[in-house]
Amino acid sequence: AEVLRSGTAHWALRRLPVSAPQRMYRGFVALDALSGLSIGSAAVLFLPHAPLLSQMLIEIVLFAVAAAGTAVAVSSAFMLAAYSSMVLVGASGTWVFLHPSQTSIVILLTLAYWIFLVAVARDSERLLLRSIRIRHERDQALQSLERSDAELRIAHERIERAMQARNRVMAAASHDLRQPLQALSIYSAVLSTHPQPQTMSVVGKNIENIVRDLGEILDELLDLSSLASGSYRLQQTVFALDEVIADVCTELALTAGRKGLALTTHLAPVQMQGDSRAATRIARNLIDNAIKYTASGCVRVSVDMNEGRAILAVEDTGRGIPGSEQEHVFEEFYQLQAGDDEYRGGVGLGLAIVKRLCELTRATITIHSEPGKGTRMTVMWTGLAIGRMNPPERVTGQMRLSHWRGRRVYVLDDDKEVVRSLCALLETWGLTVRGAGGAHDLQELVSVEGCPDVLIADLHLGRNQSGLAVAERLVETQGPLPVLIITADAAAVPLSDGDAPSWLTLMQKPVSSTALQAALD
Repeated sequence: AEVLRSGTAHWALRRLPVSAPQRMYRGFVALDALSGLSIGSAAVLFLPHAPLLSQMLIEIVLFAVAAAGTAVAVSSAFMLAAYSSMVLVGASGTWVFLHPSQTSIVILLTLAYWIFLVAVARDSERLLLRSIRIRHERDQALQSLERSDAELRIAHERIERAMQARNRVMAAASHDLRQPLQALSIYSAVLSTHPQPQTMSVVGKNIENIVRDLGEILDELLDLSSLASGSYRLQQTVFALDEVIADVCTELALTAGRKGLALTTHLAPVQMQGDSRAATRIARNLIDNAIKYTASGCVRVSVDMNEGRAILAVEDTGRGIPGSEQEHVFEEFYQLQAGDDEYRGGVGLGLAIVKRLCELTRATITIHSEPGKGTRMTVMWTGLAIGRMNPPERVTGQMRLSHWRGRRVYVLDDDKEVVRSLCALLETWGLTVRGAGGAHDLQELVSVEGCPDVLIADLHLGRNQSGLAVAERLVETQGPLPVLIITADAAAVPLSDGDAPSWLTLMQKPVSSTALQAALD
């Protein structure tokens, strides 16, 4: 029986992964009962032929063997009960048969002993299960710690990458901001020493270019910050994609002309549902990038529609992008090695922002480029696109402002230089402009000269004043009027003005003259 049980156990352990546990358990209980029966039969074979002293010794051995079944049963109460009951039945039954006068006491003591053995086995089983549970919980805790450690390592690596990216931003921004500031300092000295009209005209154009470059760098840093932090909110509207692209092309046509490049367009009338700000930023970055990295030739921009999908394509005649670098051009801070006659500058964020905006607006962007022949970048929006038969007539910025000539505009800002510069610019557009340094100055200005037709205010004024709060009080007392709130704090107001009242327009510094004209329209 013992050989059979050992062989069965060896066979069962080899089949453990595929065997049914309950069926295997019942089989071992039966084998333990068979083993106990074989041992208990020793009493039947030897007790009748042995003297009394030998009978007592055999009984003691058999009762000890029943107790030893605790180890044999591997702390299973059922297996021990089956094993010990068969041993004790053989031993006690034979003793009672040989000594009938002791039947009652033998049965009582045997039953008590058997119950004691089963109770011990049950406690051992509980202890074993508790040990297994503790080991399982320990293993789970170790696995959890390993997962937590892996997550911490990943988080640490992410933080390290973020820190490295921030350092790259700071280094690149420091260099690319210092360069134009150095040029501005030199131009300022030139104007101070040679204030002739011809000098002022040339230097003024150069200063305008430098300020535009500074604005582009800041816009890229702000855009990337808002996209990375998840604070960029999509504003779903129905807009004319061709008009958006035409505005961007008009804005960048002068830049292309200064490099001797032809900026050509083929804009089919297309309306689409989506975020017009994101589409504008994508187009501006792609077209501006094509202009910067094209030394001669042209940049072609097209808008088309195919099976309900709006398509923007920007193609240039630059030196192209090698195949090995095409997968990297959308990485942050990645820049191609510039040639001797090509653009150097920027922080390498333009295409990274394009990629993120495409992912955010569920658009796809593809590159087709041949070294020495040029590059074509195509953006495809999968949202609903609708063609228009008669695109509306486009107007220039000066035509937009024609109906504002002579109107009264108040500029509210605690920075006197900002007030002076804005007043000077607005006056060249034929507007009547007044400046105020705070809420009290604006109140006096309104009481003396009346309510303005437009209020342009900085968000953060001195002495913890809010330009928005001042504008709201003015609207409450004077009625709705157009208000432009301008701020340099990207986190102070939402990037989307979808929740703002109809009379309010939110703008982020730096604000170009073109953007200001569009806001006043």
